[in-house]
Amino acid sequence: MESGHYSFTNVVFYSIIAVFLFCVLATSTACAEWEQNEVEVNSVYEVGSGVVHVTKEITFTNKDENTRYWQGFYSSLNYPVPPDHSNLCSYDDSSEVSFKKAEDGGDYYIFTFNEDVWYGDSYTFTMEYDVRTDPIYTTFTIMEQSDSGKVELIVPDNYETYLEDVDYGKENLHDRAIYTFGNASFQEFPLRIDCVKKVDLMVTSKVVSLRGMNVNISVEYRKGNYEWAQDVLDKTATYLPLLEDVWGVPFPGNSNLIIRESSIAETKGYDGFNYGNGTISLLHSAEDRVLIHELSHSWTHACNFEQLWMHEGYANLYTFLVLKQTNPKKALAMKSELERDYGKKEHQFAQALDGWSIPDEYNTSSSERIGYGYSKSFVFVSDIYEKVGIERMQIANRKLLAAGRVDTSGHISIIESVSGKDFDETYSNFV
Repeated sequence: MESGHYSFTNVVFYSIIAVFLFCVLATSTACAEWEQNEVEVNSVYEVGSGVVHVTKEITFTNKDENTRYWQGFYSSLNYPVPPDHSNLCSYDDSSEVSFKKAEDGGDYYIFTFNEDVWYGDSYTFTMEYDVRTDPIYTTFTIMEQSDSGKVELIVPDNYETYLEDVDYGKENLHDRAIYTFGNASFQEFPLRIDCVKKVDLMVTSKVVSLRGMNVNISVEYRKGNYEWAQDVLDKTATYLPLLEDVWGVPFPGNSNLIIRESSIAETKGYDGFNYGNGTISLLHSAEDRVLIHELSHSWTHACNFEQLWMHEGYANLYTFLVLKQTNPKKALAMKSELERDYGKKEHQFAQALDGWSIPDEYNTSSSERIGYGYSKSFVFVSDIYEKVGIERMQIANRKLLAAGRVDTSGHISIIESVSGKDFDETYSNFV
């Protein structure tokens, strides 16, 4: 039986035959009305070093009209559990509650009640599990699937906590902070939680010789993450010369480049952020393509593009071209992902790229539209690149950097001048 947000559950019905009771057990997928039932979930998420411990008190109330007058009862509940969990257990006031993983491969478990839940009755049990996290960066999402309840987030005082723009209460105790959220905060979109352990900041650096200058690259990182910092440093030293080659333009940024291991607040909710002043904020969890993308913005900022699609489309195009040389498999996956996303969302949003914008801070509620703009920008700029060719595209890039400021009409003028082709129809399809 379909059971709304909770997948499936079982109902057992009784039949009365003649003048005596004769019990016939059956499972129904048609008669029960799941939507009439109520599930209250009160959750506690407790942040620790490298782990989040989750406790959920779940109360199921049978309000199914088809089970009135002792016609049937509920005996189990299916509830989602994150795929990366460990140490799952469940119990009620008297004993353990048995459970098993869904046989269809879904990320939910079937919890079997220790008593039958007849019409009007309730049954309460508790489940607990752990989710492993980075010892410095504790990042996870909360999405409650219930009709009512509340959520508590407990964070030790040696962590900084970053939350999206939702209503919450906060109580500061001597060694921890307790955040309280209403259930409604999580019904439509998951809430991303980012907790960063307070540790000392360190720096590692090296000088890389580029076409026009020597650039000192410094990576600022949190103590304990030296290997991450050294990896970012080495990759940056590799990516910058490759970006010069594919752009056809020497690195136009500062002679001092700072890449800072950052919290989600510092990246404004995104995986990375290039401030345009020689400083890049990068999440510890960011993939290589994010680093290349943010480095590419050193060129897009220098072009003084007026439209966001130019910044993001070019950054993603040249990220793809660099990945083709360093990791062809990831490059192909990136291209396929962006093209698939554009194809899926174009009918839904159908927004012209001119005037497209993104919020200053990333938020889950607008993630689909944000992703659509990035995907469409990439598809558009890639289409131009394929029609113009790499050599003439590089000539265009040099003209774009020399132009001062570039709006859409200036952009099409330069592209048409270097290619000798008419791009009116191409641009009209996108901008």
